[in-house]
Amino acid sequence: MNRDVILVTILLLSLSQWSSSALIHAGYNETQASYSRPVVASSNTILVPDDYRTIQQAINAAEEGDTIFVGTGTYYEYVVVDKALSLLGENNNDTIVDGSGIGIVVSVIANNVAIHNLTIQNGEIGIWLGYSRNNILSDTTITDNSYGIYLWGSSNNFLTDNIASDNYDGIYFYSSSDNTVSGNIASNNSYGIHLDSSSANVLVDNVFSSNTNDGIRIYHSDNNVISDSTISNNTYGVYVADSDKNLLSVNKVLNNQDGIYFYYSRNNILTGNTIANNSQYGVFLDSSSNNEIFHNSFIKNIESSRSVNSVNSWDNGVEGNYWSGYLNTDANRDGIGDTPHLIGENNQDNYPLMAKFSQFNLIENGAYMINAISNSTISEPQFQSLNNRTNTVSFKVDGGSFCRISIPHSLIDPPLTVKVDGNPSSYFKKVYSNGTHTWLYFSYVHSEEHEITLIHTPPSEQLMLFQWAIFGLAIITVILFSISVSYYRLFNKQKKIIKAYEREVGNFPVSHEERARMRFIKDVIEREEKLEEFKKKYGIKIQPASNLEDLVEKLGVKKKS
Repeated sequence: MNRDVILVTILLLSLSQWSSSALIHAGYNETQASYSRPVVASSNTILVPDDYRTIQQAINAAEEGDTIFVGTGTYYEYVVVDKALSLLGENNNDTIVDGSGIGIVVSVIANNVAIHNLTIQNGEIGIWLGYSRNNILSDTTITDNSYGIYLWGSSNNFLTDNIASDNYDGIYFYSSSDNTVSGNIASNNSYGIHLDSSSANVLVDNVFSSNTNDGIRIYHSDNNVISDSTISNNTYGVYVADSDKNLLSVNKVLNNQDGIYFYYSRNNILTGNTIANNSQYGVFLDSSSNNEIFHNSFIKNIESSRSVNSVNSWDNGVEGNYWSGYLNTDANRDGIGDTPHLIGENNQDNYPLMAKFSQFNLIENGAYMINAISNSTISEPQFQSLNNRTNTVSFKVDGGSFCRISIPHSLIDPPLTVKVDGNPSSYFKKVYSNGTHTWLYFSYVHSEEHEITLIHTPPSEQLMLFQWAIFGLAIITVILFSISVSYYRLFNKQKKIIKAYEREVGNFPVSHEERARMRFIKDVIEREEKLEEFKKKYGIKIQPASNLEDLVEKLGVKKKS
């Protein structure tokens, strides 16, 4: 084996391992505040099998801080790590430690140990951490054991990017706290991960799938965080028994028999999860009360929820959950259903969501969480500052027709306006504000994709818009007043004409023809008086028609038959 190649490989593995540890440490700094960084660099490198034939011989010869590099091959031995060092395999598919079906294959009883890039298989316990702290286990495959990874009374350890498969318990914690489990795959076990009397652990970005019993079992364990994980094709996705104050957030719980099952468990929070296509129940609560369940999306489960001897909160007082079977309306267009979703006796979602819940992060002088309820797919969120005064949040929506979104004031101050593809939204309103966040609802034409921009409008511009609105309203008022005055005058004029006509013809119940006849007779009499005056004055006699029929005949007008 070429020693220069080996040393370069060790350096690369060490840097990779340190960077993974640093990223996890940064992401969970508050939760894991007491962590110290495990030893990964070495003052001396020992090669197996070049320097020592077995791994255990190399460990026995090593000093604190040394690195043991294990070349490819199968090592049939039981390894006890009793000092702070790094154990690095050349290739985790081909660097195998085999327990021959009995015992503990790798036992870690020291602190500050790093194990990387191995396969550990075929034992009673694959790898055991007993009363051990500040260790890293990464990029290792643990398979064909009764217990794959077993932590007993151990804390502040990192389990990162491992595969635990075909064990009884893929990962088992007993009385172990403040550990981080990140990026692991636990599949085809009886239990993916089992937390027993273990608290304050963080499980993030893992896959627990195709386990014959539970993807995750939490028993008599409090204050754990399970987030951003995929939990699928298990009998129970997550089984929580006699456990309190755990947080299950932003997980995908899919295609299990029961998605999430609570048994005698209290004060847990279930939020932001997608719980879909489970063959029996989405969530089942048995004798479990005072849990908070909101912002979850229950989609196409045979039965979305079941509550037995339990009273829980199914919304946060403003927003509840999305239920794919909820068919009621949203008449006021705020993204919340008009009627509660009934779950069982003393249990209902008072603010059911009209579309799936989703979250996305924006990083701008800190992390900002944006909550959205939309029947569109949201992607490419961005934050932009323009001219040091106008802040915008933009993202794309694909399909759908509406979005309800929550914007932190610390990210972008109100007042806000919404633009769709650079134009004002066809419908937009502020639906709620609590002093720290503003909730907006807006709609758009259903199509393949739109660019949405939420823009902060400074108060001066708001004032200008208000002034223009007042000016426009004043002009409209003047125009309407002028029209009203003209109409009033025309009405009065017509009214006078009608009264004059009534005075002329009277209010007798006679026909128009009779009224014309009467008017003609009156005219004849007046004309005879004037003709008589004319005759007396000028001595000339004018002979008029004696009656209406005579006049009609002289004029040659034909009467209607």
